[in-house]
Amino acid sequence: MNENNLRILGLQQKIENNKKLSKQLKVVAGVCLFSSGCYCLGAKNLGNAIDRANVILVNIIWIISIIILVGLYVKDSCCVKRNKAYELDIYRLEVEDLIDKKEIAKITGEVLPDYVLNKQIDMPNEKVSLPIIYYSILVGIDVIIRISLIKILSL
Repeated sequence: MNENNLRILGLQQKIENNKKLSKQLKVVAGVCLFSSGCYCLGAKNLGNAIDRANVILVNIIWIISIIILVGLYVKDSCCVKRNKAYELDIYRLEVEDLIDKKEIAKITGEVLPDYVLNKQIDMPNEKVSLPIIYYSILVGIDVIIRISLIKILSL
């Protein structure tokens, strides 16, 4: 196995690790929203029995959940962008490997098999799809929870 193939395998492993991390970040975001919602809606059910300290705590928890969701979005977006960079590196390495094989064959006078001569390496799609819809929905739900708390608790 040559050096380029090892680099490609390493980059593919990094892509898989980033995909796993992205899934884990989405799960953490869902758990964050769920726990924030449970706490805030639990406070909503208490209604007028809430004292001023609990109202402040509900506000702090809501703000922290929004900050966590935004932070998770930024981290998830970085994973997606890194994956795109790794895909472009893999493409570059495959093209360089194919060019090197053809040059070596030309210098040594070897005849390359047809699958090598006719091999076409497709450039990866340049479009980067960030997980903005997922995180926007979660933040939207968090805002809806906050609006419902304002109406009930008259904060």
